[in-house]
This record gives sequence, structure tokens and C-alpha cells, in this order.
Amino acid sequence: MTRPFARVALSALLATGVGLVVGAPALASAPAEHAATAPAKKKKPTVKVAKTDLGKVLVTTKGNTLYAFDPDGTDTDASKCVDACADVWPAYTAKKKPKAGKGLDQSLIATGDGGQVAYNSHLLYEFSGDTEAGQTNGQGVGGVWHAVDADGEPITS
Repeated sequence: MTRPFARVALSALLATGVGLVVGAPALASAPAEHAATAPAKKKKPTVKVAKTDLGKVLVTTKGNTLYAFDPDGTDTDASKCVDACADVWPAYTAKKKPKAGKGLDQSLIATGDGGQVAYNSHLLYEFSGDTEAGQTNGQGVGGVWHAVDADGEPITS
């Protein structure tokens, strides 16, 4: 004898297109048109472009300006900013393959030494003196630190 609750539950399952397999240990899956699918999680860009007082520059996911260090040149094998330098100018790193944001060329983004993100063969750094998104306080420091423009070139003027 089927209990009233079981009849209601069975009716609800059948109404939604979910079938039962008699003698099977569990419910059969819903037909594809009724299957719930989670939306694909879109990966956020690792490097984006933002407008600053210097024009359009590369920024982090949080909007902090990214800089290139002249002594690195286009050598992405090893950062020349180490020890005390790295305390003030931390390397911008990515745990996974970096992604270029809108307006940037994905083929120009890579990772160098220790997962440090590089764009157009320039290792990228943040500046500890930039405390808010959009600041460019590191521009021109020591004549060797430069914000990087949307083409991946250090802004030297």
C-alpha cells in the first residue's frame, strides 16, 4: 500500500519529468532540458586597463597601477628587484595562468620568475606607496620605475 505522502511525492516527480526506475537504488536523473546547470564561472582578468592621470595604464584586479623596472629590461627570467626593493615594489604574481582584460592582447601576457606576471616582456610590480586604486605615485621614482601603458610599454615621459 502506498502512503499518501509517497503518492504526492511520486506525482511531483513525474510532473517535473523525473522518472523512477523500479527496483533501482536511486532516482534516475532528470532529462537534459530539465537538468539544473550552474553558470560557468567567468575568470576575472589578471591585468586590466584603467584611465589615470598618465592616460591608460595596466592595473591589477583591484585597480592598482602596475609598473616596470628599467633594470629588468625585457628579461622575464629573474627580477632584478630583490630584498629591500621587493618590500617597496612587490612583484605582481598570479597563481594560475594570467588573463588579459578588455583592450589587452592575451598573447602578450605571461608569467616569469616565481609566477610574476609579465606583459609585453616587462615584469610587473605594484608600488607600496599607491594606497588606492588609480594612484600613480610610483611613476618615475628613481628614474627607473614607470607605469606601463595599454600597449605594454613603460611610460617614460
